[in-house]
Amino acid sequence: MLTLLTATGARPAAWTLCERWMARQDYAGPVRWIIVDDGPEPQPVTFRREGWQLVLVRPSPHWAPGQNTQARNLLKGLAAVDPADSLVIIEDDDWYAPDWLTTVAAELQHAELVGEHRARYYNVQKRRGRQLVNTGHASLCSTAMRGSALQDFADACRSRPKFIDLELWRRPRDRRLFGGHRVVGIKGLPGRGGIGMGHDAGFKGEPDPTGALLRDWIGCDEEAYR
Repeated sequence: MLTLLTATGARPAAWTLCERWMARQDYAGPVRWIIVDDGPEPQPVTFRREGWQLVLVRPSPHWAPGQNTQARNLLKGLAAVDPADSLVIIEDDDWYAPDWLTTVAAELQHAELVGEHRARYYNVQKRRGRQLVNTGHASLCSTAMRGSALQDFADACRSRPKFIDLELWRRPRDRRLFGGHRVVGIKGLPGRGGIGMGHDAGFKGEPDPTGALLRDWIGCDEEAYR
């Protein structure tokens, strides 16, 4: 079994796409999806899939504009994770290839902390994409873990850094980074804003006015972000 953890709230458009990308995953095993929603109003959850169990968590107080509740929400979700679980972080506003869960399940056979390097970010409002050169860590959206890495993740969240992924990956651990570009960090969707550099007003990347770059990265799914 894989356990997924998603922190969300006040992002209904992003959440709808997240359900879509998970519904088509080709992973054949059982999945437990922990969804932590701290928005003022709960987002509609319409996801149903045989072999998948949903765990909905509503922490309080609810998020208010200007707050960063990511660390708190992840910790709330981690409270429902068993130490024996294999945990995959799924971020609500990012694109995932259909074989993402199958890929990380295989990678977790070789290391306790795994992730995809050389991240790709794309801001749909600015129509710009950027290929990063990170080879020593993975973005949180493309990170999975098991064993003692789960405790490292909890400790990283408790330290309340702005960027939990950097804090997690700098800790000594049995780790494995891999390529493949099966995840794209999508920025600028409607709703609650994000905290990463891809959300910044000054985000720089390759201009993509026609969507050709995004189409090269994610194929016909580009239509979902027009």
